[in-house]
Amino acid sequence: MSCSIVLYDNAEWRRQLLPFSATRPVGNLRVGICTIDEKWRQIFGKEVGYLTVDYLQDAFPLINSDTTYNLIIKASVLPSDQLAEAIDRLSVGECLVKNGAWIAAKTEVLPVGIDITFSDLKPINVDFPIEEVCYPEDIYLHNKKQLLFDFNLLTKGRSTAKLSSSNMIFGEWIFVEEGAQVEGVSLNSLNGPIYIGKHANLEEGSFLRGYVGIGDIARVKMGSRLYENVSIGPQSTVGGEVNNSVLWGNSAKGHDGYLGCSVIGEGCNLGAGTSNSNLKNNWSTVKLYDYFSGGMRDTKLQKCGLMMGDYAMAAINSSFNTGSVIGVGAQIALSKFIPKFVPDFSWLTDKEYTDYKLDGFLNMLQRKQGSANSNHLKDYEIIKRVFKDTESLRVQLINH
Repeated sequence: MSCSIVLYDNAEWRRQLLPFSATRPVGNLRVGICTIDEKWRQIFGKEVGYLTVDYLQDAFPLINSDTTYNLIIKASVLPSDQLAEAIDRLSVGECLVKNGAWIAAKTEVLPVGIDITFSDLKPINVDFPIEEVCYPEDIYLHNKKQLLFDFNLLTKGRSTAKLSSSNMIFGEWIFVEEGAQVEGVSLNSLNGPIYIGKHANLEEGSFLRGYVGIGDIARVKMGSRLYENVSIGPQSTVGGEVNNSVLWGNSAKGHDGYLGCSVIGEGCNLGAGTSNSNLKNNWSTVKLYDYFSGGMRDTKLQKCGLMMGDYAMAAINSSFNTGSVIGVGAQIALSKFIPKFVPDFSWLTDKEYTDYKLDGFLNMLQRKQGSANSNHLKDYEIIKRVFKDTESLRVQLINH
């Protein structure tokens, strides 16, 4: 029987992952080396489709294929070897369940609507841990374990490219894809793996201590210090000091400054000298702005840094508070500490707090991406929707 794999997030709980889930389905979030959908694609050897909210569905479609049944996976669930095996054992008409909540189901009919349940299917209860991305900080909290999972997934049965003698190597838990340039770099894999993607460029004087994942065509600039639990997405640039953080694709933290316990979305830029705090002076737990409730949510964590949505940018020497949330497309150039919450498409300078004009933002994005070809039109429609949905948040900021 042929099977279609579908990641489901057409549910209220996806709003808890804003601003990261504003521009993509939850199944497209990056945790570890890979995005969630890339993991499932690699595990089952099949293309992955999505059942998501209306304005994302065209850009992230279902896979049109003649299948006899559908494997529906809750998009926020992170894979493990045990989970993959349990899902693979499911028969049509069965649903994997943990503590009364569904995880995955095999069904002949695609579910319809919001916040679906599978009460008509036979429940198969699991007794092993299930890890899930429920809130933005879960991305870096689960990143270390997922980095190891992805390392094993991507390298199983394969041989690493050779490293030159110019590098200082500790341990053998290192995998280098073909085309990567690695010269004069310190690679310490004694306590965790280091993965270096295709055509990545690690410049001389850089220090990496596993667990670290470097994506395809990414650049690690001279003198960078990457500590345990760091993932750098494809075509991103990183410099300075990074710890317990995830940068998604096409983003840049290319200069000195500290980034810790943080998640940086797609297409972001942190200016030279930018740093974030991830620990309060009184060692109390950190609160983050929560789009779902419209207020501050206690993370119960003593360390939590910067959560920055796609296309947001910060000027040189920007200073981010502990537990900052920066919305999609925000532009920040402040000489003082930045507010803990900056709404999507806000424009903040020492002179004014206002909104980023939509036409100006789209023109900037067009220049950055190189052209206005049709491949970007769906992205622009998503941006227009997010801009509209967050208008009231900007009004509150401007009137504050």
